[in-house]
Amino acid sequence: MRLKKDASAQKIRGAYYTPDALADFMVRNFYHDNTVNKILEPSCGDGVFVDSIIENFDMQNIELLRAIEIDQTEADKVIAKAAGLNNVQVTAEDFFVYYNRYKKQHTYDLIIGNPPYVRYQYLTEDQRKIHTEILKSNGMKANKLINIWVSFLAACVSMLNKGGKVAFVLPAELLQLAYAEDLRMFLSTICTILFK
Repeated sequence: MRLKKDASAQKIRGAYYTPDALADFMVRNFYHDNTVNKILEPSCGDGVFVDSIIENFDMQNIELLRAIEIDQTEADKVIAKAAGLNNVQVTAEDFFVYYNRYKKQHTYDLIIGNPPYVRYQYLTEDQRKIHTEILKSNGMKANKLINIWVSFLAACVSMLNKGGKVAFVLPAELLQLAYAEDLRMFLSTICTILFK
């Protein structure tokens, strides 16, 4: 077992960055969708999805593009890229904290990105509590094997407007591992799933 003290900061944050071409491919599946007015990128890193949205969407038709990033240095990069766009809001905080505060008030037409991949043992105690609550409140069992991306995806799905869409880079574990079985059931009962 690898100890938290021996893990890199990137590993502890679960930061695995998306190539530009993949972000563009995902964004282009939605940029002509007139129902998309409010967009959330809940783990924006250095802003590859934000860049693609700004380049591909007519930003005058977007009410809000909210980007959340736990790392202040990365959030500052996105803030600089979005300078001058009043409908882009970048928040430097843990998505779980944001979710806990606004889950009933903030909803979105499109939630897009690459969630963090953090093992349970690398979570703070507060993150563990929120992670467990998200799983349980969505009919899933919580255990110490479940990676944070599972609760992250469930939280995002619960923040969708009616008819809203989630587009995430997800691991093959979603389709294979026993700990993702509850998530598969959850998604299959409330979502139409399209794999591209």
